[in-house]
Amino acid sequence: MRKKWCSLVIAVAIGWGTVGCVPQTGKTDQNTAAPVSSAAAKEPADISAVPAAGETDVSSGETGADDEAEQPRPLSRFPEQRITLMAIGDIMVHDEQLEAALSPDKKTYDFGPSFAYVKPIFQEADWLIGNLETTLAGQELRYSGYPMFNSPDSLADTLKELGFTALTTANNHSMDRKEKGVLRTIEQLDRVGLLHTGTFGDEASRGEPLFLKKDGFMMALLSYTYGTNGIPIPKEKPYLVNLINPDLIKADIAKARAAGADLVAVALHFGNEYQRMPDARQRETAELCVKYGADLILGAHPHVVQPYEWKTVTLEDGSTHTGFIAYSLGNFISAQRREYKDVGVILKLTLYKGETGEAKVEKAEWTTTYVHYYRKNGKRHYVIYPVPLAVTAAGRQGEQPPVLGKELVNYLNRLQKEMDTHLNSMNKQAKAS
Repeated sequence: MRKKWCSLVIAVAIGWGTVGCVPQTGKTDQNTAAPVSSAAAKEPADISAVPAAGETDVSSGETGADDEAEQPRPLSRFPEQRITLMAIGDIMVHDEQLEAALSPDKKTYDFGPSFAYVKPIFQEADWLIGNLETTLAGQELRYSGYPMFNSPDSLADTLKELGFTALTTANNHSMDRKEKGVLRTIEQLDRVGLLHTGTFGDEASRGEPLFLKKDGFMMALLSYTYGTNGIPIPKEKPYLVNLINPDLIKADIAKARAAGADLVAVALHFGNEYQRMPDARQRETAELCVKYGADLILGAHPHVVQPYEWKTVTLEDGSTHTGFIAYSLGNFISAQRREYKDVGVILKLTLYKGETGEAKVEKAEWTTTYVHYYRKNGKRHYVIYPVPLAVTAAGRQGEQPPVLGKELVNYLNRLQKEMDTHLNSMNKQAKAS
């Protein structure tokens, strides 16, 4: 059964919800963002040649009446490009997950099984980003979950194997093992070749934005947190953890732009835990980042999914700028249960760069995820299910993944419809006002 389910994961395309497209030109009104419409699952045939729904083929132009008289189009220095960026929320390891990952030899930890059903999705991404909300401070400082997180080094190996490009590390648990934990976490991410930003070993590293690069497309990734749970950052080493500071964020965005970034993404660890709607402070901070020139805000910390928003602002020079704000992507993996704490989203963004070098977030989609917990043979298991795929699989002649019963399938079906409405709720409210 497990082999059948794994093959189905690869064979069935994920149903993505669309969260709207930024208009091609002119001033953008965020109130006009398109609502979600969940796509039906399809076989992953050759879809690369077919424009996705909501996308515009801007490479073609009108043909003149006399084709022979038309001059050859000069080659552009910046050929049209599209990059697929995926982002997920909090990666956490509670005590219960440590128990689940512990191997029979009681010496090693294997986190791979938790991600088996989402791994194929990540293969579609050019860049994959997540928020690492734990430390990798070493076994001598004792592995533990809440309230002071420290996870085995093998977690870094698993995330690298899954295809993560970069991790954001500025969050309220960055200092859970103090300076040593910050530095060793950086060391372990470097060991496996994972890019990271938000915590730093020295001032020089903190002063250099992280850039993700592919085929001439360059995006800067910055990361900041509201605090560190009261654990002080050494006064003489403020570079250890990036705190949310408007002046710092403005300067970092400007530096990234000056270095040639096509787009700037800002990861913000902010908001109130377990609140499904962003508060006024979140909205203010996110809008400020867009005013400073950020194109994308990736929110974390509430541990539940909050809605998205296309936000258009007026810049200091009088021009307008639109950014995409995901206020909270929820928990990607954790042992937290119920009240939407076991729900997350995989955000899929199409990043566009035109022939003249202009760039933007062109399209945003997502798939809802659910962390399923069960016991088998006395052992805990935590498995992330892509909700549309799980529901589709259960409807195919009774097929279903292990321990995914009828009651859970019915819940996931309701959850998918509810998340479509929830994620669009801010844009609908704005349109009605």
